Amino acid sequence: MTEFAEARKVAALLAAVAEPTRLRVLWQLAKGPEHVGNLADLVGIKMVNMSHHLGVMRQAGVLEDEKDGRRVIYRLRPEVFAKGTAPDVLGVLTLGQFRVVLRAEPEAPPAVGPAANGKATTRRKPAKK
Repeated sequence: MTEFAEARKVAALLAAVAEPTRLRVLWQLAKGPEHVGNLADLVGIKMVNMSHHLGVMRQAGVLEDEKDGRRVIYRLRPEVFAKGTAPDVLGVLTLGQFRVVLRAEPEAPPAVGPAANGKATTRRKPAKK
């Protein structure tokens, strides 16, 4: 059984990533390091909000940061993240006894039927008699 202190540490890690925006950030960072502004654009939130989310995950020990001039580059800490080895897996986060698999985005299925040629089609109601 896990000691209480270890359980608290793992709970803090899980809490730091258990938020929808942060999950989206983790997914982006699994692809590689990014600066705050680019992450905000990729996720679609304001930079001030992105800075808050990144700070929470950095304080929990999930992320590390590095200054690059005026930019701050964030990456997943190697102690908690391993790159995926399968084509459908970006990587695996290890948070204490828990592992979170970050899967690659599934490709859209190929289009079939009349719209497959790139032209939009619309349905028309049959004419009334």
